[in-house]
Amino acid sequence: MNKKTIGIIYMLLTIVFWGISFVATKIIVQNVPPMTAAFLRFFFSTAVLLIFVRKDVKYTKKELLYVMLSGFFGVTAYFLFENSALQYTTPTNGSLIISATPVLYLLFSDILNKSFSNKIRYLGTLLAFSGVTIIVLNGRFVLKLNPLGDILMFGAAFSWIFYTIFIEKLHHHNNLIITKDLNFYGMLFFLPFVFFELKGNGTCPIFQLWFQPKVIVAFVFLSVFCTALGYVWWNKAIRLAGAKTTTNGIFFIPIVTVISDAIILKNIPNLYTILGVILVLLGNYIAEIKD
Repeated sequence: MNKKTIGIIYMLLTIVFWGISFVATKIIVQNVPPMTAAFLRFFFSTAVLLIFVRKDVKYTKKELLYVMLSGFFGVTAYFLFENSALQYTTPTNGSLIISATPVLYLLFSDILNKSFSNKIRYLGTLLAFSGVTIIVLNGRFVLKLNPLGDILMFGAAFSWIFYTIFIEKLHHHNNLIITKDLNFYGMLFFLPFVFFELKGNGTCPIFQLWFQPKVIVAFVFLSVFCTALGYVWWNKAIRLAGAKTTTNGIFFIPIVTVISDAIILKNIPNLYTILGVILVLLGNYIAEIKD
């Protein structure tokens, strides 16, 4: 098994957790303000990583900057934009914009490198995005535009692109240590937003968590599997399979969500969903032909 195949396995494992994470997130944000929820998620994940990852890295000043930028864009900015956007735009619009991340990354990366990928990769990436569009819209081709919410969601998409670019620059360091450090800095950058959020609410919801087992279970799942393990495996996938291939894995998140929905909530996918899944799989296969 070559290193790219191993990287794709890491990517798919992460996608499974991230696809299911929407259920856990929904449970949490119904009980905890969004910025506080995001802070607590990364607080717990950082605590887990600190327990199991005792080693440190002596960074140069430039490398430390990359770690901090990775934490800011991949953790703080991403969830700040996404959680804020969903207060103004619909989940449909938000899902479509986030699903466009691989397309945006492909264009952005090629512009930065001043060289363009093979046309086959563009074709496959756009085909996969078309499949995600069909899954999300589910045959209802009507979008309710909300400029503020949609612009904020694009902020989340571009935050993930910048995260990918900066994390690539740290590929020569231990993956576990890098993930621990970027989680730590991402958590710290949340503090000002949490302060203003809790000040506005006038209460600290953390004391209410212990009386709601489902919220605790959701936090454990998000913190340990989706964040601590998820970021470790995703960063590993980037190193082994490459950023473009790994980023295309985002297309599979709606598929995992659809499958989870069918198994857990008994919502059987319709013809549009099945067609979308086929296009996502076909698009990713085509995108990798010339890689």
